[in-house]
Amino acid sequence: MADRTVTSPAPGSRPVKTPDDSRVVLAHIMSEHDTNLYGTIHGGVMMKLIDDAAAAAAGRHADGPAVTVSVDRMTFLAPVRAGDLLSVEAGLERAGRTSMTVGVRVTSERWNSAGPATEVATAFLTFVAIDADGTPRPVPELDVPVPGLS
Repeated sequence: MADRTVTSPAPGSRPVKTPDDSRVVLAHIMSEHDTNLYGTIHGGVMMKLIDDAAAAAAGRHADGPAVTVSVDRMTFLAPVRAGDLLSVEAGLERAGRTSMTVGVRVTSERWNSAGPATEVATAFLTFVAIDADGTPRPVPELDVPVPGLS
């Protein structure tokens, strides 16, 4: 499990987190109840799972409630069928002052075999952190490591 330690901020600045601090993976076995008239999983069912995972990642980064503002892009790449194990992985891509962009990758594999997973969808969603009154509130900065530098 990722270290949930938040870097202490300098006075007047925001805390800093990494993408791993908020990464979420949801897994769900799809059933006949999730299918459309074509016998594949209804896109809306997959969209709900994507929004659930993305919201959890945004909430973890924000240390509290975050609401969906927009679905910036959603791409369905391959069909999913009843009996498939869907894995939905979400993680922070960007953090502004109160908003966050979450990237989501969805893979599918048969629930009862160790075969290869197939990428079936990708998505990017924007969330805003809110307080108890529904007012936008600041979120931690996102420290994204530069590949190749350590």
